[in-house]
Amino acid sequence: MKSIAGKLLVGLLISGLIGSMMLAILVTYEYGLLSNEPPPLGKTIREMVEHVLAPFGMFLVLFGTGALIVVRSVERQLKIIAKEVSEAAEDLKSYQAPKDLLPTELQPFTDAVNTLTTRLEAHAHRQEAFAADAAHELKTPLSILALSLDKLPEKDAAPLRSQVRALADMVDQLLLLARSNSPDATLRRALIDPGRLARRVVAELAPTAFDAGKNLSVEEDDAKPFCGLEEAVAASLRTLIDNALRASPEGTEIIVRAGPDASLTVIDGGAGLSKQELERLKARGIRADRAPGGVAGLGLAIADRIAEAHGGELVTCRPEYPGLALLFPEARRN
Repeated sequence: MKSIAGKLLVGLLISGLIGSMMLAILVTYEYGLLSNEPPPLGKTIREMVEHVLAPFGMFLVLFGTGALIVVRSVERQLKIIAKEVSEAAEDLKSYQAPKDLLPTELQPFTDAVNTLTTRLEAHAHRQEAFAADAAHELKTPLSILALSLDKLPEKDAAPLRSQVRALADMVDQLLLLARSNSPDATLRRALIDPGRLARRVVAELAPTAFDAGKNLSVEEDDAKPFCGLEEAVAASLRTLIDNALRASPEGTEIIVRAGPDASLTVIDGGAGLSKQELERLKARGIRADRAPGGVAGLGLAIADRIAEAHGGELVTCRPEYPGLALLFPEARRN
């Protein structure tokens, strides 16, 4: 039995039984029930009920009721704090348990939890700072490398330039992922309009799609705004569109659909990914070998983690149609 109230009742029952036995022994001795001339049995039973059992039973009832009231009061306080902790966890906020609302006996536990939360928050800040510094340090050699490629013949430089650009984009995505997971990410979040975001990203990638001989368009289907880091969500959507451009054949129309609700979907003309294939590609280090260039895997993993940091997920649209979707049900409620 793990319930405090249940344990309390069991303890009271055991105490009552032991107390009753002790009282029975004392009453037997006091009234001389085992003597050669014991008092009348009826009078003895009446005396025991009126002067021993009734007061003792009343004491147990009052004591048990008071103890249960205290336990229920502490339980209500713990439920309120647990709700606050859950809300803070959903928003990735730090939380310090209030010491003045809990009994002194629970203070060592609250101190340990508060210390853990403080250290986790500090660790998250260090991780974000490291990611920002790493991204900044990587940008410089990548820029130098891109300039150095201009000295090579165009036929040799073009594929290398594409890989450098992909690496630079991945560095940006990793930085955005770190910012999405930071404890103060909610302070930087704003209301995102899926339709406006889709139009902006499609406008940025339209020249790339045109050069690849593919058509890129936007549709809106009762899209609802949601809270988040717009640049991080835009990076995830850009990854899905890049993946669709690589995976779909020439002449394909790629549709970016905003909605329904808080979602962004990229529908392409390729074969699409099954749920099992998508889960495999979400794993770090796995690449989409059948897509030209073979670099979709890590990008999809980062896109999925950015969506997860916003209370969402990356899912496949199959079997209805080929494509991938970013769903943000939790962000919609915030």
